[in-house]
Amino acid sequence: MSALGRSLNLGLVVIVVLLTAGAVGATMFYQYSVDSLDQQNEQLRERNAALEENLSQSRQNLSATRTELRELNDSLERTRGDVSQVSDSLEDTESQLSSTQNELSSTRDELQETESNLEDARSRISELTATLDDLEEQRNRLENQIDDLETDNEELEATNDRLENQIDSLQSEVSRLEDRVDELRAELRQACAGYQDGNQPAVCSDV
Repeated sequence: MSALGRSLNLGLVVIVVLLTAGAVGATMFYQYSVDSLDQQNEQLRERNAALEENLSQSRQNLSATRTELRELNDSLERTRGDVSQVSDSLEDTESQLSSTQNELSSTRDELQETESNLEDARSRISELTATLDDLEEQRNRLENQIDDLETDNEELEATNDRLENQIDSLQSEVSRLEDRVDELRAELRQACAGYQDGNQPAVCSDV
């Protein structure tokens, strides 16, 4: 009977030691996992902050580019109005030239001045036409830049959403590991409760 009691006590000791070792191992694994997840979580937050900053900068650049495009469109409309006015002026000048040809003998000086005005008007039309072509080219280039910025903006938003999902997954894993540690500690307390005061293993003093 004494031998049987000693065998039972020895078996209990072995069980307690195994439970204790398992709890300690689980605690160490939990600590390592939590530290690693915290580090990954912090890295993801930093990366997310950097991406949000890039996204904000891209939106600012997009807004500035759109403002510049609106200004160019306004300038383009004003230039077209100038071209129309100069074209009307040219038509008027040509009409004057046609009417003064009948008075060529007495109005040569006036004719020369009119021809000079006509040449100036044609030069002005040529300059304004070149300016109009340049403005249209700038507008096309800015529209292409806006398309590129909008594409970059969509990519940054998609990356931001993906990182937020990763953070949520990591936080769920941390919660699951914390619940497991609580379960292991409860099991250890239950095992230690089977010992009388003074006979508990040293590991029971920490629970």
